[in-house]
Amino acid sequence: MIEFEAFFSRSARTAERSTIRELLKLAGRGNVVSFAGGLPDPETFPVDELRAVADEVLRTDAARALQYGTTEGDPRLRAQLAAWMAKDGLQVAPDDILITTGSQQALDLVGRVLLEPGDAIVCELPSYLGGLQAFRAYQVEMVGVRQDDEGMAPADLAEALRRLARAGRRPKFIYVVPDFQNPSGITWTQERREQLLALAGEFGTLIVEDNPYREMRFAGMAPPPIAALDRAGRTLYLSTFSKTLAPGLRIGWLAGPAAVIERCVTAKQAMDLCGPALTQAIAAALLARGGLLTRLPEVVARYRRKCTAMLEALEREMPPGVTWTRPEGGLFLWVRLPEGLDAGAMLQPALAEGVAYVPGQAFHCDGGGRNTMRLNFSYPTEAQIAEGIARLARLVRRESAPAIHTIHRRGTTVSD
Repeated sequence: MIEFEAFFSRSARTAERSTIRELLKLAGRGNVVSFAGGLPDPETFPVDELRAVADEVLRTDAARALQYGTTEGDPRLRAQLAAWMAKDGLQVAPDDILITTGSQQALDLVGRVLLEPGDAIVCELPSYLGGLQAFRAYQVEMVGVRQDDEGMAPADLAEALRRLARAGRRPKFIYVVPDFQNPSGITWTQERREQLLALAGEFGTLIVEDNPYREMRFAGMAPPPIAALDRAGRTLYLSTFSKTLAPGLRIGWLAGPAAVIERCVTAKQAMDLCGPALTQAIAAALLARGGLLTRLPEVVARYRRKCTAMLEALEREMPPGVTWTRPEGGLFLWVRLPEGLDAGAMLQPALAEGVAYVPGQAFHCDGGGRNTMRLNFSYPTEAQIAEGIARLARLVRRESAPAIHTIHRRGTTVSD
């Protein structure tokens, strides 16, 4: 029998499976109500329109749509994306856009092009698990910075950057999810975005702005993207149609300075040569028709109802001592349990109770967040949300110490 462990690279030996992907396997069993995945509601998929657009593409452009494409992506789609981003104040040339297989590939490309073992990056506490997983594979040090309900704490970020500078180090980039953050659901204020840009400029580093949820706003006003406020050209902007259109199309993109995009194109050629030409052609045709923009209000309204249902269920069911965020959009909210409870240790009992979530520790690069969890409200039905929160609350009450029940529960802070 061959012992394969000796053949694996260091990164392969140390890589961890996605907590969320593994949870989705468990949550799909029996009558488990799953708040674990970041899945969009299948009822939002524009099946009839996609069928019509796909038929048109195959009737009129099959030779190109079924052929290999360019690594950069379908030029028609890149032109449509440039126009799509312009509505948010992002002035990006089509040539400075790289189409990727979902935004997760864009994260990996950023890692491949910018990171070397031993480098440092700065990220939010908590931060998107998929981003942490992508960057961890490049054997970097991740420096977490506390966030509150307005975004990354500027004083803490400045101190983290100064501490690195005193050690003769400059982080390669600061990684943020500023709109309806995954996992917390918070949105950075414009002031925090401007403070981030100022600190990045002062310490000479880049910003990676991961923005897959921006279109999912159902309350409040939208601050400009960080990249739209950036006059120095230090921001790489990532987004996707997985949440607004359909994840099965696997359309994501990376926009940024030409020098970085050029390197990412070269790196992508070693990965897959090119993305699927067919789904890119379909997405380009749908955008040209205006099909995505016209359907967004209906999608947003559906998620508003589901978020409201979850917030009402939490108010109704959870015991004192439990707090949660109140997102103005996106797919997630963040729950903080009383001190002393461990959401990771509670997961198996939760699955036995018939409800699934993602323990918050997975989103903390420093190993913190043991008493936190992420809940998704976009995928389950409103009836499932009510039942799932009731099950979760029963578990929390059972696990909580009696003294904890005297703690007031209305705070929304997402930091440790």
